[in-house]
Formats: sequence, structure tokens, C-alpha cells
Amino acid sequence: MMDDAHLPWIERYRPTTRKELVGNSAGIDGLLEWLLSWKNGYPNKRAALLIGPPGTGKTSSIGALANDLGYELVEFNASDKRNKDSIEKLVLRSAGQDTLDGSRRVILLDEVDGLSGTGDRGGVAAILKVIESSVHPIVMTANDPNSPRLKELLKRCIVIQFSLLDNEIVVKVLRRLVKENSVIVSQETIERVASISRGDLRAAISDLESIIEGKISEDELEARDTRTSVEQTLKRLFMTTEPAMARLIINQTDVNHDSLVLWFEENIHLHLGTSSELAHGLNSLSIADLYLGRIMRQQNWKLLAYAYDFLSSFIAASRTSTPYRRVTYSEPLWPLLVWKGQRKRGKGDELIRRISNIANISKSRAYDEYIRVIEVLIKANPKVKKDITQWLGIRESIFR
Repeated sequence: MMDDAHLPWIERYRPTTRKELVGNSAGIDGLLEWLLSWKNGYPNKRAALLIGPPGTGKTSSIGALANDLGYELVEFNASDKRNKDSIEKLVLRSAGQDTLDGSRRVILLDEVDGLSGTGDRGGVAAILKVIESSVHPIVMTANDPNSPRLKELLKRCIVIQFSLLDNEIVVKVLRRLVKENSVIVSQETIERVASISRGDLRAAISDLESIIEGKISEDELEARDTRTSVEQTLKRLFMTTEPAMARLIINQTDVNHDSLVLWFEENIHLHLGTSSELAHGLNSLSIADLYLGRIMRQQNWKLLAYAYDFLSSFIAASRTSTPYRRVTYSEPLWPLLVWKGQRKRGKGDELIRRISNIANISKSRAYDEYIRVIEVLIKANPKVKKDITQWLGIRESIFR
């Protein structure tokens, strides 16, 4: 059995009772009241839907309250295949049968707004069937309140809203963890971590632990914040197949569009599992990149709307059979540090411009993607340097 001291902080300090939960008191109390109502028979609505951003305590609240009440917790998370057949076989069995000792159990369905695409076809209908016949409380969580997948569920559930935690609450929790672990962390660092978390306590705890263990420096926190923003954008986009919602997600992101292209290229295969889906998605990504390249060359920003359509609606619509699942995204590997330094000093511009013109892509993409390939080729065989410079029509000295 693993010692708790070796567990990540987000697991080691996961709340186990109501007293340990922080923030969203009204929502937690509402959930508790509903769970207690089951002692008097079946309530009017046999399911609760907790809606709110990640890291606000939705799942932790369910676990802590179930523990306080002595209820068994049966969880089906976002990595499970939740189509009609699997829901009826697994969830219905747990929800529709009494326990041997007559005690209650809580059925948790995590991130139901991720039910979309034909791979989850019938999933919502199956959940509605489970709710109707359940002899135990069913609690679901969702991140996106605007998800069209929630429309029917909202009618059959009590809805409890969870909000981002106040910065003061996050700071207070981080201070307590620092004290309990007898480590020295400046107040400035704690406040910076809390600020970057933007009310996501889980992210704040994870970042603080990483700083203490030396896995990330304070100067890298901003980069961590950017990565989180990118990952949230990808996650929300692939949760939906609705064009309007996908367009809204891309419009709302503060991630640079050239960076988005690279992140999509690195991770798109994780959500598009069939060859036809992947072909459609990559084709949409390629067209978006062509538009971005034309924008950079012609400074015609009217084309940005078309680029965003292909980055959002067309890519989201590519997922027709693969069910949404929680995945770990990989950061693009193209950028090369030596070329970042050269770019800052104005070197390499000629090379980037030539690649941009020949490949018909943006300068940013040319820098981020092709420079690494050329560098590896020259390192493996220095003789190809002359061929590459002649082909591109640039000075050979640029590689020195």
C-alpha cells in the first residue's frame, strides 16, 4: 500500500469531510440537503447536476459528503466509454440494485458535458433511463453550462452551480499546506501561484508542489498558465461537435492562433481516432494554416474569420465516431532554443522569410516548425548545408 506521503498533494489533501471543503458553501449545502432527503424516500428529482469550472470542488464535494453520510461512492469518470450499451450495463446495474446491507450508494458520473459524437450516441438517453429507475442518488458534474448535451438532463436534475474560488480562499489553503509540510515559501510566491490559478484550487496546489520540489521555477509559472489555457481550449473544443459552440470557444481563447495550430497538430490524433476523422481534421487544420499564412503575407485580417472557422467548427465536426475522453496533451516539440536566441537578435529572419514564402505558411509557423528539421539535417550531415542554402537562396553563413 502506498504511503500517503508519496501521493501528489492534490490526492493527499483531497477533502474527506464537509469541514475540509472550502468555497461554494451554498452549493455544497444544497447538495447535502438533497442527499439527506433520500432518507425520507425518493425525492422528486433523483439526480443532481453540479456545473462549474475545473478545480472548484465539484467532485471533492461529492466524495466528502458521501463519506460523512456513510454512502458508498461508485464513480464513472470521463475516461470510461459512456455510450448507451456501457451505461445500461454498468451504471444501470449500480443504480438500480439495492446494496446487500441496505445502505445507500452515490453514483457519480463525471463530466457529462463530454458526451458527444456518435461514439456516445444514446448516452444521454441511457442516463435519463438510469435516473428514472435509480434507487440511489445520482450526481453528475459538468464544466460547460452552455453544452447542448445538458439540455435534457437539466430538466431531470436539481442544478447546483459552482463558481471559481476567491483568491483569498486559494491563498489560505496554500498557506496551510506550506505550514503542514514545514517548507519555506515566500508570501509573494504563494500569492503569485494563487493569482495564476484563477480560482482553480487543484491547479494552484499542483503548481505549489511543483515549485517546492523544484520541478518548475517561479519564472516558468507564466508559461504554465499559458499551457493551461491552451489545454482548456483543446479540451472544451473536443467536448463539442456543435459548430456554433466550437466557434465560440476559439473566439474566447486568449491563445495565439499560430500556437493553436501547433498544439492541434501535436494532439489532434488523441481525439480523432479513425483514419477518416483524422484526415478530415488535418485537412481543416492545413486550410486554417494556409489562411494564417496569407494573413501574414498580405496583412489581410479579414481572412482571420475563415481561419477560425477551420480551427473551430470544421475540426470539431471531424469527430463523428470517437467518443470524447480525457487525455494528456503534449506540448509541441518544434521550437529550438538556439533559434529563439537568434530570432531575438534579428538573425535567421532571412531563412524564416524564405521558408514562409516557399511553404506558403506564416513566418511564425516557419520558425516554430521547420527550423528544427533543418538544424537536425545539418547536424546529421554538414554537407547538406550547401544544398539547403542554395535551394532556399540564402547565405550559408546564417547557420554559423
